[in-house]
Amino acid sequence: MKDHNAQLQKLLEDQKKAIAEVEAEIKSLQSNLTLDQIFEREVNLRLEVQEMEEKLTKLRGGVTLVKPEERKVVEDMLSETISQWRKRKRMFKDLWDTLTENSPKDPKEFKEELGIEYDEDVGVSLQSYNDLIQHGKKRPRGK
Repeated sequence: MKDHNAQLQKLLEDQKKAIAEVEAEIKSLQSNLTLDQIFEREVNLRLEVQEMEEKLTKLRGGVTLVKPEERKVVEDMLSETISQWRKRKRMFKDLWDTLTENSPKDPKEFKEELGIEYDEDVGVSLQSYNDLIQHGKKRPRGK
């Protein structure tokens, strides 16, 4: 009976190993794409490649994607925004200098206490944005 029990235990172990192998194979097969999914994906990728090639051909051909009028509007808006930034920065500096001129507190401590950050503190430079504007243009005054 002990021998029979040992044989059954060995048979059970073998069956468990076989089941584990089959389950692993099933998981691996389920993770793969079906043939229909592969064909569908291929079609989508070919369409995407075709669209990108058409776009690349346009760009290589020198086609203007932005109309000159639209570009002018955006450049004017950028110029105006930078001008406003410059004015507000100057106004703040004048106001800050007036506030801290006779203050007993250290301006740096006062700035931290109020939670004020300068452009340079956060890694932004007005000059870098100003350089985006074409150098040949003069910015409008008094706006």
